[in-house]
Amino acid sequence: MKEQSIEQFLTDLSAKKSTPGAGGAAALVAAIGSALGSMVGNFTIGKKKYESVQLEVQECVHELEKIKMDLEDLIQKDADAFYPLAQAYKLPKSTSAEVEYKENVIEKTLVGATTVPIEIMEKAVRAIEILGSLSKIGNTMLIADAGTGILFCKAALEGASLSVYVNTAEMKNMQKKEALNQKADLLVEEGSFLADKVYKKIKFSYK
Repeated sequence: MKEQSIEQFLTDLSAKKSTPGAGGAAALVAAIGSALGSMVGNFTIGKKKYESVQLEVQECVHELEKIKMDLEDLIQKDADAFYPLAQAYKLPKSTSAEVEYKENVIEKTLVGATTVPIEIMEKAVRAIEILGSLSKIGNTMLIADAGTGILFCKAALEGASLSVYVNTAEMKNMQKKEALNQKADLLVEEGSFLADKVYKKIKFSYK
């Protein structure tokens, strides 16, 4: 999917198709947020005014580029994880044996379909952390871009969390369900707190 044009991706996203869906969209939004961070860094590197933070900014850009590429891959991985789940729901349930088999397959695929949005959330939180650093040490002319990147990543974080919750809601394994929900809750709490804090600081710096 990452080889598609933006137009084609959006066309597929709006169509009556299972994929791409919310998880892939969240990964794309987080990738855009990360790219904005890289832009801030690249407009900082080489500037004499920011000579003292060159190495730190370079490291930020390097990591954000890695996160961006990982998120691009996660767009496809999200679609790949959903397919077996969709197929599992189509399995027959005429006999008790078929019902048991179907439930086992659904449970297994639910875990797989939940793993990808968790990964998206983890990447988004890390991107928010790096963007937060760049908002402090990066080129002051692009602080708004850093803030926009943070908001994109926050939206992706919260959006991907819904993909987690919709899958865990169907799980029979309560221990696994609770563990995944708790992980998602912590990521949302951590990322949203930091994103809101940086956003407010940037916003009030212009007033």
